[in-house]
Amino acid sequence: MSLTVLAWLAVAAYALHVVEEHILGWYDWARKTMNISLGWDQYVITEAAILILGLTAAMLSGTAMGPTLVVAFATLLLINVIFFHLLPMLANRGKFSPGVISGIFLFLPLAWHVYKTQTLAQNDLIWAVVLGILLILWPMFLLKLKGVGYFSGAPARAKRKR
Repeated sequence: MSLTVLAWLAVAAYALHVVEEHILGWYDWARKTMNISLGWDQYVITEAAILILGLTAAMLSGTAMGPTLVVAFATLLLINVIFFHLLPMLANRGKFSPGVISGIFLFLPLAWHVYKTQTLAQNDLIWAVVLGILLILWPMFLLKLKGVGYFSGAPARAKRKR
């Protein structure tokens, strides 16, 4: 199977994953189980952004940069299933994580096939994996920044004149 086909399958898998998460309630589960302070709007925008990243990787898969982007997206999927579904589920004595079904049956096999199919040089493969890690950590990083006054987006308090 070509890397381009795998890239489009990864986008479809992520779309199915979003459906599973929304119908089965990952947002509420994650807020309770993982103590994630992600607002509903932030969650929906993050899901849409990840879909756009996958679409971009699939559309560019036939270009020189394409294989790097496809491997980065596959890495994002792999991290998603492991760190946002499987490990939290195991840490909570097997309490079902919405999204784990598509993660196990779609993300894991697709990521394995992408890694097996890719022909990147070792340095490019490392950079692709690092890019995938950075892409999935970006929303978490922004959530941390949001708690810092300078980055909160709230207007600064006016200083009182004495």
